[in-house]
Amino acid sequence: MHNIEADTPLLNALTAQTKKSKDLYQPLLFRLSNDNDKAKLNQLLLETKPLQVFDTIKEQVFELLKCLKPLIAFMPKAELENLVTERLGKSEEYGVWVYYPWSNKLVHLLDEDEFTIVRTNRNKHKITAEEQQILATKKIGVMGLSVGQSVSLTLAMERGFGELRIADFDELDLSNINRIRTGACNIGLKKTVIVAREIAEIDPFLKVVCYDEGITEDNIVNFLTDNGKLDLLIDECDSFDIKINARKIAKSLQIPVLMEGSDRGTIDIERFDLEPQRPILHGMVEHLDMDKFKDLKTFDEKVPYITAVTGFETLSPRMKASAVELMSSISTWPQLASAVTFGGGVSADLSRKILLNSLKISGRFFLDLDELICDEAPLPAVKEITPAKQALTSEDIEVFIRENNISESSELAKDLTETELNDLVDAVKKAPSGGNNQPWRLHYQNKKLHLFLDESAAQAYLDPQFVSSYTSIGCAIENLLLAAAVKKLKVQWLLTPELAPKHLAVFQFFDGVEASEEELLLAQQISLRHTNRKSPQRAAIEDNEITYLKKLVADTEGANLTFVRDLAQLKNLAQIATATDLFRIFVPEAHEDFITKEMRWTIEQTNQTQDGIGIHTLDLNNNDQLGIQLLRDRRMIDFLEKINGGGAFARLLTQQFMSSSAIGLISLPGNQVSSWIQGGIAAQKMWLGATALGLQIHPVNVPLLFFYKNSIEKSLTLTENQKHYLTKAEVELNTIFNKPENQTAMFMFRVFKASASPERTIRKSNNKIFSIGRA
Repeated sequence: MHNIEADTPLLNALTAQTKKSKDLYQPLLFRLSNDNDKAKLNQLLLETKPLQVFDTIKEQVFELLKCLKPLIAFMPKAELENLVTERLGKSEEYGVWVYYPWSNKLVHLLDEDEFTIVRTNRNKHKITAEEQQILATKKIGVMGLSVGQSVSLTLAMERGFGELRIADFDELDLSNINRIRTGACNIGLKKTVIVAREIAEIDPFLKVVCYDEGITEDNIVNFLTDNGKLDLLIDECDSFDIKINARKIAKSLQIPVLMEGSDRGTIDIERFDLEPQRPILHGMVEHLDMDKFKDLKTFDEKVPYITAVTGFETLSPRMKASAVELMSSISTWPQLASAVTFGGGVSADLSRKILLNSLKISGRFFLDLDELICDEAPLPAVKEITPAKQALTSEDIEVFIRENNISESSELAKDLTETELNDLVDAVKKAPSGGNNQPWRLHYQNKKLHLFLDESAAQAYLDPQFVSSYTSIGCAIENLLLAAAVKKLKVQWLLTPELAPKHLAVFQFFDGVEASEEELLLAQQISLRHTNRKSPQRAAIEDNEITYLKKLVADTEGANLTFVRDLAQLKNLAQIATATDLFRIFVPEAHEDFITKEMRWTIEQTNQTQDGIGIHTLDLNNNDQLGIQLLRDRRMIDFLEKINGGGAFARLLTQQFMSSSAIGLISLPGNQVSSWIQGGIAAQKMWLGATALGLQIHPVNVPLLFFYKNSIEKSLTLTENQKHYLTKAEVELNTIFNKPENQTAMFMFRVFKASASPERTIRKSNNKIFSIGRA
């Protein structure tokens, strides 16, 4: 065997020849009836070594005869051979010799007219001879040759065009071969060259024009119009500004556009030839200024444009999961050969129908095999449905007050005016609550203000035994007391844990004294306090600020505030928070709560319910907001869990924790209703104090609530491994904060320096949470 590595001159010669032929894609044709062609072919045979020669002209002529006269196949073999010999004459001069310089192959073929007869014979009569002739006059342009390769080759095999213009700036990578049908030897070659060569090897008579630099602002018009206007533009490119710009020009030229998405068999047809005024991409991008797209630098800036074009809500569950995992476990959008090949076939079929004007429709369509051909879905398990609690009415409240003998008030108590009461209610409802559920219900009767828990608002998965709602009630009480102090009202109040979960506290008001400076300062923050989820550049929190916040918490008897500022410990806390947040997504009940009870996906929905967390208030960039939107698809969530995904959420939470000045934990002794309410009072006082210092607060209580559920619920819908993790993680968190054993962790939060959030969560109208009863 020849040792090519040892033969340096030969190796250099071969390398030079390879480089020289790297961009070649047009074959050389020699017709030996032409003396000039015969001389060139002879020279080629002498100079080109090694040369592979393929001469099956006799077989091709035999097939030609059968195409011309089908019954000839039944003739005796000898007669058939005579007919072939007679037709061939000088066999070496019959037809055409085709030389492919990139592979050193010389192939003897029928010349174009006869070649076409045989090549398209099996198309009949799905494509008639007349239709085949029409297609041979058509010009098609294909932008993008990952998906576009399959489209182009299928079009070539059917001979569905006379001229094909293909555009792609990229070269073949190894990872492309999962969906591009080519050999590894072609790595590094231009995709245009690979496609053009393959078409030439299928049919050397088809005209292919390559745009190796891809589509640009400078050449798009040439691509669409050179040598005559395109009859159809097929868009498979990745660049969204090119997609839009190409459509704008195609629309002005009345060129129809076809696009196949390779996910769920998504098809877009835009018949600009029949509908010159049709909005591009069915109007999905009309609200965007596409002229700005080319100047956008980051993926996050481009997200609104990408989502408008692709329609993220209609992606398959696995593609949605892939979108979440981008730049976490994968670096680019996935595509499968099966989907790309399927799309190539569908696109070629639709191309033919559009060009023959047998399909005039425009629109977006889905040929989703996962939905068209699938197993029957298993019947859902019958779940025991707990009847939903009804919102408390004034009648319910008055009956409860009467039956529990809590209506009598002090003769000295002040009877508040409706204006004064509404001012106090306004302060109450500005308190924070888990998922912004606003679980408080206030009722004024006989000089007493009663505070109830509205259980209809407090049935969340992460509100075990109402502990999260009790914390929110504590925050509301602190706001009430501060607002009363500003009005120079002295408040006598009493927690009523014995009447929980309905009735939680009662308040009476008396003439008082001037509020203290601290009360005035904290009261001023009630309207400014808000949850801030930003991830700014980390800035240190001052020791005197730490001391002040701890003092505010210590004003609540038994309450303790501990801060963690060490980066390694912050990272450990981030990992715990990430794991429990993923539990929240993966556990169906928790996920359902998050999607339907907590989140509000449009401003209209937010205004209608007057509760929940509007997605526009989350301080998220476009990319992360998209990730949250995708969480609505339960099938995507199930697949994400299957692949141990969720890295994008880990990235977001880790970024939030590591940008924090510190993570704080408030704990109190005991685990009673009153303990959680007192925890809320301490948390709200701290929060208002932090607001006064210009600090931002972001509660991160999900780990604590999962720990609590894990400790009290025997039928918790988690695996044993997940339960074991929660037990272990709780020990780790308590160790990080050095929490005393006799105290319960009630409120964990991020504290950091950043600008205020521009959007705030909505609050219920007073008439939904407050009533005045009969004396």
